[in-house]
Amino acid sequence: MKKNILYFLALCVVFFSCSKSVEIPLSYSVTDQNSNAIQNVYIPDSGTATFPVFVKFLTGNVSDSVRLIISGLPAHVSVTPDTFSAKPTYTEDFTFTSNNAALGTYEMSIIAYTPTTGYKTYNFNLVIVPTNCASLFNGSISGTSACTGTSTATCAATDTGSLIINNFGGYGVNTNTAVVFNCDNGALTIPSQNIGNGITMQGSGTFTGTGMVISYTANNIPSGGSASCTITYTK
Repeated sequence: MKKNILYFLALCVVFFSCSKSVEIPLSYSVTDQNSNAIQNVYIPDSGTATFPVFVKFLTGNVSDSVRLIISGLPAHVSVTPDTFSAKPTYTEDFTFTSNNAALGTYEMSIIAYTPTTGYKTYNFNLVIVPTNCASLFNGSISGTSACTGTSTATCAATDTGSLIINNFGGYGVNTNTAVVFNCDNGALTIPSQNIGNGITMQGSGTFTGTGMVISYTANNIPSGGSASCTITYTK
């Protein structure tokens, strides 16, 4: 009888050990709303900006939640909410609010936590720009491109968020190119236009607090024909 009891207990131990489920860690991604790696978030020095964060379920534990924590806020900037937790897949819109924050680029992090995978850190930059971000480049700037070499341009921001660049790309002081800034995402465009000297121009690019990178196509240039090039401007 004693042997039978011991045998029964051994079977119970084996049964419950084998039937115990193995917890599979959650695999997920944290990106912007376009499924790209998070890099820069732009916010005016006094204003608000929405920061959508996309958390996508990949594999693993379907009952596991991903908690997001925003870390590294500079002075005079707040975020709502500062933490959020839900089961992926989901998108959470964080809202940054600034009150006379100092212009500049600040290193920040999203810290993600799940019970099965622990902590992960995703770094990005919070860029504080003027309400009219085109005004970042008022005055003289230096440009370099493979097409025209090194040149100096003079910039003046308009009240509508555009930047007028005199001598864009070194195509002459009789040329003025209007560049339209998007202060929400660090993008800019050159709508198709006649900039002077018979040259038509269009292009697009990006900017930070210290410079611009613009890819453009110019037709009827002084040397004849057209040119497609990228110019890098620094303040």
